[in-house]
Amino acid sequence: MGRLLRPALYGTLALALAIALTVVASLTIGSAGNSPTPDRVVNGGGAPSDLGPGAIADPTAYIPTLQNRLRRTPLDHRGWSTLVLAYVEQARITADPTYYTKADKALERAARLAPDDAVMFTAQAALENARHEFRAALSASDRALAANRFSAAANAYRADALTELGRYPEALRAARRADNLTPGPSTFARLSYAAELRGDLEEATRLMRLSRDAAGTSAAYFAFAAYHLGELARIQGDIDGASRFYAAALEADKSFIPAYAGRARVAVARGKLPAAEKDYAEVVRRLPLPEYLVEFGELYLGTDRPDLAEAQLSVASATAELNRANGVKVDLETAIFEADHGDPAAALAAAQTEWDYRQSIFSADALAWALHVNGRDREALRYARLATRLGTQDARMIFHRGAIEAALGMDAPARTHLRAARAIDSGVAPWREGLTRDLLRSLEKSP
Repeated sequence: MGRLLRPALYGTLALALAIALTVVASLTIGSAGNSPTPDRVVNGGGAPSDLGPGAIADPTAYIPTLQNRLRRTPLDHRGWSTLVLAYVEQARITADPTYYTKADKALERAARLAPDDAVMFTAQAALENARHEFRAALSASDRALAANRFSAAANAYRADALTELGRYPEALRAARRADNLTPGPSTFARLSYAAELRGDLEEATRLMRLSRDAAGTSAAYFAFAAYHLGELARIQGDIDGASRFYAAALEADKSFIPAYAGRARVAVARGKLPAAEKDYAEVVRRLPLPEYLVEFGELYLGTDRPDLAEAQLSVASATAELNRANGVKVDLETAIFEADHGDPAAALAAAQTEWDYRQSIFSADALAWALHVNGRDREALRYARLATRLGTQDARMIFHRGAIEAALGMDAPARTHLRAARAIDSGVAPWREGLTRDLLRSLEKSP
């Protein structure tokens, strides 16, 4: 396949996500009769699952405990559904997609025992979202709701699938329904992301503060919300505020790896490259998601160290292959990666496949960029406009549109979009910022 990456949601809540592209699952468990509660699904650094006492702190120990219980009570269908979610949670924490294969086997057992159970369908929706099989996730969540229309978790996973499929009004309605049923940190976080996608960063920040304040005694939920508040502050140019939020996330939960990545981005923005490299190295050592590997590699590219960049990008490629082998769809990420660092023809093939599967702003952006690197800018502009239609403050998408406009001789809008992309990045992505700077200089020299 070539090499990879960027997460499915490569906005500030990406991460990325991203992934291979891991997605969080959540059901409150502890007994077969517990009802599910929703959790925010985000690639590459999502919120923790609420898997019962001690599970967040040590999910590695929780899985064998649950397995032992199921050996004693193999007909406990809710226990098998819970094991599905535990495996998805472990994939999130370890970036090991082989847990998805294990989750599949547990799901088969749950489905045989209770083929019409709402919790089983909810667990399936979580697993399918994690593997970026969003149509299957939507179908599973719909079946869960047919069995139990008051399931907040099913509405939450339905919102996640609809968001990824580009069906944004429906996604917002599902997220609001989940919030009406069981308001809490995960539903506030979903609504925050919906606002962010629409470019309403003030509302996104307000809702993410609600998510943080509703975390209660959960250090993991607090860290998740504090980190995303940092990302929202960063893209609005508040580097000092972002730094404080990342520090708060790590103070609450030192194992929350995305906060180290946020801290690295701040260090780059402040010109403290040794500190950034140290944090990135720790991130990819502990959570080797392709998103972080590519980000680290692009830092090296932006600072003229191609050999070090190649090492990170090669690992990202291998990680993507592992994800694909374990059932994760990676066409979107492949398209962006190949367009930036690999084979333009492969980028276009992957981007077209992904656009045929789902018409989200991110698949539109991937297709626009793949068309651009293949010299088809007139076609690319249509998709670049679709990608930016919601007003999402995503530096990569806005840069792509500006570059395409520049290639078409549309100098005025190109300058507007390239400057906007540079402002959002705040020095955090030296490689892309260098490309942006060079394009702006060429536009200034043009007659």
